[in-house]
Amino acid sequence: MKEVVKDPQKEKNILTTSAQLFAKNGYRETKTDEIANQAGVSKGLLFHYYGNKSGLYEATYEYAADFFYQRIDYSVWTQASDLLEMVVEATKYKIQLQLTYPNEFDFLMKAYTEMPMLPEPLRQRMTEKLNQDFSKNITLTDQVIGKLPLRKEVEEKEVLEIIYAVLNSETTKIQQELTQHPEWQTIEDLMPAIERLKRKLKILEYGFIEKD
Repeated sequence: MKEVVKDPQKEKNILTTSAQLFAKNGYRETKTDEIANQAGVSKGLLFHYYGNKSGLYEATYEYAADFFYQRIDYSVWTQASDLLEMVVEATKYKIQLQLTYPNEFDFLMKAYTEMPMLPEPLRQRMTEKLNQDFSKNITLTDQVIGKLPLRKEVEEKEVLEIIYAVLNSETTKIQQELTQHPEWQTIEDLMPAIERLKRKLKILEYGFIEKD
């Protein structure tokens, strides 16, 4: 199949617009006519570039994921001395990225949450992409967990499962709080949520039963 040659500026306009609209309305409610109109291109060109709405959605995900991978400072994870420092600093860092680049971040969050509602085979293709990206994130956390002096009877895999359960729960809460408080625009606004995360991680690391 002949490769489609894309105009870089038009492609950027399309993908930034589609990220904004898909994040706001979701896959099913977003109209390609609206994306084309706001991006300043014809609907025919949009389909010429991406084939159909599913192809555009995939391309938008790849754009948004690559957008952040090019900007992420991985030393926030790799140079952390312990679990608490890594999770807290990484969470603050990701929140700052979200506040700085809301359209791309909101689209990635939307892509994750609306996965069950996507039509087949788009859902299968997106599941593969999300699993690949999730594996990259696990690798970053593994490096820090590997430094910790775990008890002999504790399995590293189970520790990771518990950590991710806490992180997923707190990430969901933070996203809900950001939705409820659009006036929050800095990390300082989110510090109560960060402190809550720190308290839960300390319970995870040190236990919750008073020792003699």
